[in-house]
Amino acid sequence: MTGIFGRLVVVITTFCGWFAALMLFLMMALTFVDVIGRYLLNAPVFGAAEMIQFLLALTVFAGLVLVSLRDEHIAVELVSPLIESRFPRLHSLIVKLATSLGLALVGAEMLRQSQHALATKRVSIVLEWPLALVLLPVTLFCILATVIQLSRHWDDGSLDGSQGGHHDGGL
Repeated sequence: MTGIFGRLVVVITTFCGWFAALMLFLMMALTFVDVIGRYLLNAPVFGAAEMIQFLLALTVFAGLVLVSLRDEHIAVELVSPLIESRFPRLHSLIVKLATSLGLALVGAEMLRQSQHALATKRVSIVLEWPLALVLLPVTLFCILATVIQLSRHWDDGSLDGSQGGHHDGGL
């Protein structure tokens, strides 16, 4: 990825990396304080489990942007070796399109959930925090991951009919 889009991707992925690291640190600190409070002071942090759930979702989806940039998605290779040995370009195209489609579908569903949460003012069970607080960033991260995944495929030429790039994953 070159040009202004490439620089934008670097900024976005740098932000996502730091954001994921911060969310992970907050989960660790909150868990530490909750355990100390629970077992030494008999005073756990109210709503700690719910806060950790929010932080975990933010960590995972911010990390998804980085995984998409590096094309390091988990792959289950059941039929991949058969297809790849006979049709390497077709295999690459199928894997890349399936990955992009999967991310797009998750992003679309997250967008639908976000809109519903905003429209109905849904809140979390314990802390009564707005669910949109976590759903909107998660949706944004998923959409960013989809755009980055697709841009990687066009950038290496595998979706526009030119030379296909290398992919270690499979179906």
